[in-house]
Amino acid sequence: MRVNADSHIEKLGLISASMTVKFLREGKSVIPEDSGNIIKFCSQSGVDLTLEWFDGQYLLHSDLAGERPIGIEIDQELERHIMYFKKSSLHRELLARAIGIKGGVRPKVMDLTAGLLGDSLLFLSMGCEVIAIERHPVIAFLIRSALVKAKHPYLQKFIFNEGEASEILKSRPEVDVLFFDPMFEDANQKSLPRKEMRIFRGLVGEDLDSREVFNFAHSLEVRRLVVKRPRLSVTVIPGNPLQYIGKATRYDVYLGQKHGPIESNLLK
Repeated sequence: MRVNADSHIEKLGLISASMTVKFLREGKSVIPEDSGNIIKFCSQSGVDLTLEWFDGQYLLHSDLAGERPIGIEIDQELERHIMYFKKSSLHRELLARAIGIKGGVRPKVMDLTAGLLGDSLLFLSMGCEVIAIERHPVIAFLIRSALVKAKHPYLQKFIFNEGEASEILKSRPEVDVLFFDPMFEDANQKSLPRKEMRIFRGLVGEDLDSREVFNFAHSLEVRRLVVKRPRLSVTVIPGNPLQYIGKATRYDVYLGQKHGPIESNLLK
């Protein structure tokens, strides 16, 4: 929904001089109705951002000239994953095995660090119910904008919450798997991350509370806590979790008291 920019700024208790984020639609500056959190973030942090309406949703302009803007094509991504799993065995996928997919079992997953929904959409395409959490206002705004446009039937099994995972976890959610992908001590990475990661690292920085979130999540009665890491990175805390290791990514699996039989890690 579009509203008059000046009147909406007044409602938010902000002044136009403090704004460092622009929302463009059909060449005009507007303020979306659900933009309060992102406006406050950019104003308080001094970050300059431009988001432009395109084909039914807002996209974030890149920080480098000539790069395509950033957004989430939810329907397209879901369909791409679904078609892939029709041709390839789901049960050989490391991520599927890490979250405990076996036979007809499809766990209910809570993604504590949704980002641009990359993993959440994979879980959905695998047939899981998914609750995704994202605390950063810029990323959360992009998710909400993309969800307004999306129509895929698999989204009936999807819930999105903006907020702190540590706060939402206090409600003791009834899920089977907690999935955690923190930005944490990735000094081993030798190449420049892809565009989205480069930009969001600048906005978000490291998750300095990774250990605290992990410890609280680990204390809950769920079947599995799965932590996604670069292949050669350290574990979030010292220990020897069950690991599923790919060429670039590793999944550290911490089993709760409700887990089923432990399977061996045959695919590395």
